[in-house]
Amino acid sequence: MFWPKFLTEKWQRKLKKRRRGQVRAVDFIVSLLLFLLMLTQVIIIIFNIQSDVISAGIDDISYEELDIFGRQLLEQEGDSFWGYEKQLPSTFGLADPMSSTPLTISAAKIARLITRTFLPISDVTGYEMFDYNSLKEIINIDSNFDFQIGFSPFLEVNVVSNTIEPLSDPPEARAEVIVSNHQNIPISDAKAYFYTIDLITGNSIFEGILLTNSTGGASVDYPIPNFNDPDNEHFTIVIVKKAALWGMNWAYLEDRETTERVLIGSESNTTIWGGGINSSSILISDILEVIETPDNHFLSIIYENTTSEFSTEFIDLGTSIDSNETMLIPDKGLIFFISIVRVDNSFKVGIGSYPAILDRNSDGGMFYHIFGEFNPSRNVEAMLSKIFPIVVRGTLMKCQLTFWRE
Repeated sequence: MFWPKFLTEKWQRKLKKRRRGQVRAVDFIVSLLLFLLMLTQVIIIIFNIQSDVISAGIDDISYEELDIFGRQLLEQEGDSFWGYEKQLPSTFGLADPMSSTPLTISAAKIARLITRTFLPISDVTGYEMFDYNSLKEIINIDSNFDFQIGFSPFLEVNVVSNTIEPLSDPPEARAEVIVSNHQNIPISDAKAYFYTIDLITGNSIFEGILLTNSTGGASVDYPIPNFNDPDNEHFTIVIVKKAALWGMNWAYLEDRETTERVLIGSESNTTIWGGGINSSSILISDILEVIETPDNHFLSIIYENTTSEFSTEFIDLGTSIDSNETMLIPDKGLIFFISIVRVDNSFKVGIGSYPAILDRNSDGGMFYHIFGEFNPSRNVEAMLSKIFPIVVRGTLMKCQLTFWRE
């Protein structure tokens, strides 16, 4: 029988509180529906996700134990406001201390938790980052067991972009988006926000908002910026929202011959990170891996404003290699930041977000991030996985918790 150390002491108390836990689960669903005004389609997605369990040889790990462990992490606060503090907490929990709604998670805690994958402890932000073993010690988990926490949006967004009128003045391109849920079901009537990111100037050029159709699709035609500039490069970012669900992706022009000069996202080796300073400001840390001094360095920011639409900001960082920018932010909503670096005729583009650093799965175009690596080559005797719907800054995300024993 699987008995993590932290569960042994609390097992009886948890069983006694089972009925209260059931009431809290109902309260969570009701409050979530009222607060986020979920549509029927969104409600169905949530309930499907909550029951999504992946298992392999689970005789030694019970579903109830996994659920208790997950709620320990997601419903407890741990040390107050540790997401904003520089020292590691003595007690751990991801819950937002400012919220009374169950499974409402602190964006600052998520950001700090997952940065260890990218940034060294000596990073210029001054924050001591978690590593896997230190977190296992804090939550007092048995050494025979391992776990992984993954964060991702609910919506899967796939974008393609091509030149459609090369001889027009100015030439035009088309960006097309397909939006679906985790079960590959098209999402209609979602708002798709299209932006052209000009790599020469660093500007985010807003192209418009379209609603997705019955097949989850939408497209926009736009003039290609600086097309006559021999060094011109640009790409398209699409942010999609439906109620509290969201997703984001980008596309470089597929018919251009110079794609090898532009590395975007995880391929660029450019780390851009947004971490909580307090509830109304974040620190955007831009770490470049370049040998030469950049010719240009821009920071383009797209953020959800108080009217639930998106605004943009632009910062010219000159030829700096590293930068740390503090930005005032609304209490709710999404924030995306794009670091654009030009060295000679090549570009490196890092893309990050708050409430979580986003990387891209090249197989499915899905954004995600994880803490704790699972090695499929190891001998896993028992494994169980569950997806929890969580609320972060008023938006709905997935938190997938996987537990296994070797």
